[in-house]
Amino acid sequence: MATLTIRNLPDEIRDRMRVEAAKKGHSMEEEARQFLSQGYAPTLSLEELRRRLDTLNAGDPPLPSDAKMDRTDAFLASKRIELLFDEGLIPLSERTAWDERIDRYAVSLAEVQAFFDKMWPWSKP
Repeated sequence: MATLTIRNLPDEIRDRMRVEAAKKGHSMEEEARQFLSQGYAPTLSLEELRRRLDTLNAGDPPLPSDAKMDRTDAFLASKRIELLFDEGLIPLSERTAWDERIDRYAVSLAEVQAFFDKMWPWSKP
């Protein structure tokens, strides 16, 4: 195993790390090790994430015959709407309306994405 020395770490970061480590009942060294391990963990590709979600959803009841998306797309769509709401870009009433349509599978992921792109200030024009 490698050893890493960090110089010039701001005191406020060290203090926050000390508090978090104490809350979890382990050392600052262990806290740093876990934090770095999580931050540099391999990320899943979109295709791998979709495959894993599809596997998890395989045992669920069938979708309505007129469903415009599958469960994986519904999950992704709901996360986009949730982000817009969490960032204060849409009101609760609009989030609720979208969530109801997503729960009924009455909207496609492409429709949600188009709405997201329109509302998200950092979307490409």
